Amino acid sequence: MPISQDTSGADDTRLAARLERWLVSDDVVLTEPPHVSGGIINYREADGMWDGVYPEICGYYLQFLAHASAGSPSAPHREIAARVIRWLDAEGGEGAPLTLYRRIEDLSAVDWRNRCLFSFDLAIILRGLGMAEARWPGILPARMMARYGNSVARIVERGRLASHVLRDGRRDVPIPVKWSTTRDVHHVKSAAALAGLGQPRLDAIAQETARDEGVLLDQQQRRRMRELHPFLYSIEGWLTFWAQTDDAQCLQRAATSFAYLCAEFDRDTADLPPSAGTREAAARADVLAQALRAGVILKAAAALDAATLETWRAMAPRLHRNLAGRLSPQGGVEFDKVRRDRNSWASMFAWQAFSVWDQARARSLDARAAAGSLI
Repeated sequence: MPISQDTSGADDTRLAARLERWLVSDDVVLTEPPHVSGGIINYREADGMWDGVYPEICGYYLQFLAHASAGSPSAPHREIAARVIRWLDAEGGEGAPLTLYRRIEDLSAVDWRNRCLFSFDLAIILRGLGMAEARWPGILPARMMARYGNSVARIVERGRLASHVLRDGRRDVPIPVKWSTTRDVHHVKSAAALAGLGQPRLDAIAQETARDEGVLLDQQQRRRMRELHPFLYSIEGWLTFWAQTDDAQCLQRAATSFAYLCAEFDRDTADLPPSAGTREAAARADVLAQALRAGVILKAAAALDAATLETWRAMAPRLHRNLAGRLSPQGGVEFDKVRRDRNSWASMFAWQAFSVWDQARARSLDARAAAGSLI
């Protein structure tokens, strides 16, 4: 039965629950042997087939499980977490899993992403492993955190996180120039992930990365916002740093960045474009979910200036309705309205967005705690 487009009243509290049921199902957590059992799909296609597994998504998923299990002591979250961890341990080797494991490999070509080992992916995995261990002490194999920590510590330039290293050490491999292959705003989120692990070497890298990104934001301001997905990662990173340190400057940087983002809203639909200054039809569900949870937290923290707060109050209910309309009757959030793939990470972000929305409506949201829990 399709989900109602009306997100007022009792329907609100069911959105997160419906997403959670899908996320812990075999539709998302693979049981197919040999090498993908325990992996988390990136998305289900319209015909029901899964596409691939990103270890990065497994890191997000462990964070989701740790948070979701807090209110569900009898749910099988720990068992699922253990399966995901076993997969990451087996595929990761010395903390260096492939970037993408495709369901159907093209034997004639190597995906360029698998020539790279990305610092962002490793940081998200480490945050997931850390949250799982904090939730279920003893769940991690010995030295698993150390292996992944050593791996990300190699991807550093001038003391801060770099984007990636080439796995084979070659320099003649063509790697496209994308936000994911450059030192960019998304590394605020990966830095915040590393800063919460209690490892001095990684903490030093995280602090230098945040210092550098803070300088760049102060210098470039709105020009720092290009593609909205990684820019929202930076907002999430500043919020996480604020939760960790209570540093008002981190909260202000998140709020300033969010003010830039608010100028991109379609005032009728609350859609956000993939890139700043554009008006594309295929609005991304992950971007909508990221914006909803960031806005709810920033409003609860009383961090928004008057003009941004006015915009947010007008956009927030429309954005909530917009995102709720992306939920599929088959389970999960459809990434966009073109291909309608049911996307796992967008569903995790939406699950958290609906959860903080419900808490804010109930006046029970702790803004700083919510910022510290961002997946």
